[in-house]
Amino acid sequence: MLRLIVPLAALLLGGSHLQAQANPAAEAPRISVADAKKAIDAGKAVLVDVRSAMNYQQEHAKGAISLPTHEVAARMSELPKDKQIITYCT
Repeated sequence: MLRLIVPLAALLLGGSHLQAQANPAAEAPRISVADAKKAIDAGKAVLVDVRSAMNYQQEHAKGAISLPTHEVAARMSELPKDKQIITYCT
């Protein structure tokens, strides 16, 4: 099962925030696969794979952009500002 989450804000806040929360992804907004597909198909969202580049190369969701977690802060400018960013790590 593909679980989609939108935790980019938590990733950018750094270690102190992550230590304060036992599981920062637990409070991340969720979106159903059906709603994600609808938004992506309508051009309102982009799908971002935040796993390692190696995992992305092995297999990834069709149309997903590879943006490993450790590269998010440095590569934020590559993401569209006018679309919903849907990340996944499963």
